[in-house]
Amino acid sequence: MTALFSFIATPFGYVMRFIYELVGSYGLSIILFALLAKLITLPFTVKSKRGMLDQQRLQPKLQELQKKYGKDRQKYSEEMQKLYDQEGVSPMAGCLPSLITLPIMLGLYYVISQPLTYFMQLSPDEIAAVAKALGHTLGTSYTAQIELAGLMHQNFGALAGISDKLMAVDFNFLGMNLAATPSFKVFNLLWIIPVLSGATSFLYSKITMAMTAKAAGTQGAQNTQTQQMNGMMNLMMPAMSVYFGFILPAGLGVYWIANNLLMLAQDYLVTKFLMKQREKKNELQG
Repeated sequence: MTALFSFIATPFGYVMRFIYELVGSYGLSIILFALLAKLITLPFTVKSKRGMLDQQRLQPKLQELQKKYGKDRQKYSEEMQKLYDQEGVSPMAGCLPSLITLPIMLGLYYVISQPLTYFMQLSPDEIAAVAKALGHTLGTSYTAQIELAGLMHQNFGALAGISDKLMAVDFNFLGMNLAATPSFKVFNLLWIIPVLSGATSFLYSKITMAMTAKAAGTQGAQNTQTQQMNGMMNLMMPAMSVYFGFILPAGLGVYWIANNLLMLAQDYLVTKFLMKQREKKNELQG
């Protein structure tokens, strides 16, 4: 699995470096990377959102099947599949964004946590040479390369001749060191990142669920179990965002914040687009 995400991280590193060389800001590079990822995955998002709206639209009919065949699981599954086939709906269509987002997030984690390997494309020998030139013992923790990259920025003159791929990357963004990891034990400016990560995650979940239900015309049609599950997700995902924001480099938290806000804007625009499409289709059929 590590090899797979390392394979994904390599081209991500080239893209991040290209953006950084254009804008000269590490934090802005992460935000622009998130925007680029959203533009590339837009066609998949539209298809997935259409599937989610179709799923929501079928909720009343699915609840009727549940009442009618709830005790006979096999018959219920058969009738549910018939309904999906009749309506031309794929029950798995709404899962696509999650399947796409996960490898992007993990690939970016490698780029941020191992900037010498993926962002600067240095070989293990070159990384060892950098550490030796700075008199630094390279550890094995996930923050080892970030710490070394920070030392490089402070002592770049000592690295002449090691590699032409070396960069004095400035991890400072809006007064925060994005190479650092926020700590529960030490209150400082970096706390803003996990807090905003959780807040934007909660905002995204609440607003998109409401928009999807409104677009599908199913407000109040969800059963109690579904409502409870959605309520748990609305709390669990933000809580996880805050937790991981405190144990991973701040740069990844910036990506989550940007990604949440971009997803919110994207979902709003895509939902409006699909609603207009459906209205035109209904007018033609009517």
